[in-house]
Amino acid sequence: GAYANAAKYLGAEAGFKACTQAVMTHGGMGYAKEFDVERYLREVMLPRLAPVSQQLILCYLAEKVLGLPKSY
Repeated sequence: GAYANAAKYLGAEAGFKACTQAVMTHGGMGYAKEFDVERYLREVMLPRLAPVSQQLILCYLAEKVLGLPKSY
């Protein structure tokens, strides 16, 4: 339902922002395989894309919670 979709959206966004900040903090070494930061960034991309993309979650919330018409 709406709560599960909102939780997935917020969790995926929070994880992505945290990992992006970690990569920026490490600078060029944030992309190095020797550090786990690049692996975390790769892994945190998956919830943003699968099984449902962030845009579809926002469309669902807009339609079911806010009562807006379909945009897709």
